[in-house]
Amino acid sequence: MTDFVFFLAMPSLLFSSVAGAPPLRLLDIAGSFLAGAVLLFTVAVVIAMKLLRLRLAAGAMFGLNSVFGNTVMLGIPIVDAAFGREGVAYLLAIIAFHSGLLLPLATLVIEADPQSGGSGPLGVLRAAFWGIVKNPVVMTILVALIWRLTGLSIPGPVGRLLDLLGPAGPPMALFCLGASLPRPRGWADMREVVVASVLKLAVLPALVALIAHAAGVTGVAFAVVVITSALPTGANAFLLARRFHTMAEASASTVVVSTAVSILTLTVLLGWLR
Repeated sequence: MTDFVFFLAMPSLLFSSVAGAPPLRLLDIAGSFLAGAVLLFTVAVVIAMKLLRLRLAAGAMFGLNSVFGNTVMLGIPIVDAAFGREGVAYLLAIIAFHSGLLLPLATLVIEADPQSGGSGPLGVLRAAFWGIVKNPVVMTILVALIWRLTGLSIPGPVGRLLDLLGPAGPPMALFCLGASLPRPRGWADMREVVVASVLKLAVLPALVALIAHAAGVTGVAFAVVVITSALPTGANAFLLARRFHTMAEASASTVVVSTAVSILTLTVLLGWLR
């Protein structure tokens, strides 16, 4: 079911949303989110090393847990339900750069740790490139943007197929999210989990809201960029931690705890923004 959502339903929804959306605003919307995320990632790494006494690789994972959100499996259903296709179109501007920047950034910092035994800068760049190429969400957005440049309309049968598959994505994504949350194997790192969850659910939304306001983002676009920054930690952060054998348990716990707490924080935030 997760493969159906990730490789078919969500790409159908994203392609039709991008192809039929008004001009996508990349600099102010995506820029506001990414500026806040990179700034907080840097601060979180410093906090991890200076206050929590973690080494650089663990600090990078702590920073990723603090800024990397569940933008697809949770973000798309929430934004679609609250703001419709207009909101999803704004969300796509963030998704297009979200994983492509934050995951390689954390990987580069991990590889910079002398104790990590990484594959070097070229290996990191190669892995990041192929990770983007194999990501159906990112590639769908890129193909849809190219289609928009051609000025062609979506053929009738293809459009009906997309309209049939796309609406199945958001509800199934929520179901699959609950079924695929990583199971924490221990709670020894609760200090890191609590701090990362607070940074993700409270500090990042406040920081992004200030940057977006300064950049002149208003209306639905402002609401979407703030909601996106307030999403709980995405499971890809845990997958990266498991790959590098660094803070895997803490990352899994952060995903679970931030997802549970976000039920309250997102409800309050949506009520205020709407």
